Order: sequence, then C-alpha cells, then structure tokens
Amino acid sequence: MLIGFYSVKIGKRQPHGTRFLLFLVLLLLLTKAAKAQVPAALVGRWALKQITFEARRPLPDSLQAKLFYSPAGETNAAVKEGSLTVEVEFRADGTYDYEMARQNQKEPFYAEHGRFEVKNGRLFSYGTTDDHSEPTLDKQTIVRLTRNVLQVEFPIWRPEQQVFQQIRYVRVSGR
Repeated sequence: MLIGFYSVKIGKRQPHGTRFLLFLVLLLLLTKAAKAQVPAALVGRWALKQITFEARRPLPDSLQAKLFYSPAGETNAAVKEGSLTVEVEFRADGTYDYEMARQNQKEPFYAEHGRFEVKNGRLFSYGTTDDHSEPTLDKQTIVRLTRNVLQVEFPIWRPEQQVFQQIRYVRVSGR
C-alpha cells in the first residue's frame, strides 16, 4: 500500500518529527566532539630552538655523518646563529601557520597554513599550501609539552633503524 506524502494530517503530532529532531541534535553533538582536539597548552606561537637526532640503537659512522651534514643540520646551525627563524602558531580553532624567514627579510620565504589535531599524543596536520608536499607538522609525536617548551619527534629513514629527529620549540612571548 502506498501512502502519498501529502496524506499526513496537519495538526497531529508525529513521532517521526521528534525522531528527526533528536537525530539532528545528536549529529550536532557528534560534530562538536569530532572537532580538532587541541590541548590548551599547545595554543600560541612557538619558535624553533633546536633540532637534534636520537638513535635508539648504535649507528655506523657513515649514518652519523649523514645526520650531521643533513639539511636539518644546516637549519639547526642557521637558527642557532640567528640567520633563520622558524615559527609556528597553533590556534584553539585547530588551524596553524608555519613560517620560515631569513634575517633582515620582512616576508617569510616559506609559509604553510592548515588545520591540525592531536590524537593520542600525535600531531596530525592538513596543510593548505599549493606545493602538494606533505605538511611539515604531520605525524609528529609530542614528546614534551609544558607552558614554555614543545618538543616533537618523528622517525627518519627506516623504522628498524630507530633514528628520530627531535625538534624543540620555545614559546614566543607577546607579539
């Protein structure tokens, strides 16, 4: 038996309308719960302070030399001497800005914007830059997060080599 859509009597309370309203409320609550998980301590502007490597098993000299003369090593030296600044700003709404700038230049030479979230101590980012590369902050484990220090790490090379790059940021006070 087919019942036409217009055969519903107006004025009579229908349980389907109530179910639909409950469904909408539940959907709204789930959407709010699914929003980016942002630890309050992470919100703010951070400046790169140091890049280090940690090998959790012995490495041959050839691999140690690769670490020392890597682009990360060059970046670390430039940050220490003050000719390069790397900053990231995390916002409570789950968005971020990541910028690299050379000394005495007003505009950054690299900028990345996107969304992020933290799940089980791991930082996941979804960049919106046009260069189609993997976002800079994606899949990093938060090792330490205090009021003034953020330290993240991620594995490099093959996982069985147990070598991690660790990046230490310090909070930038008022800007």
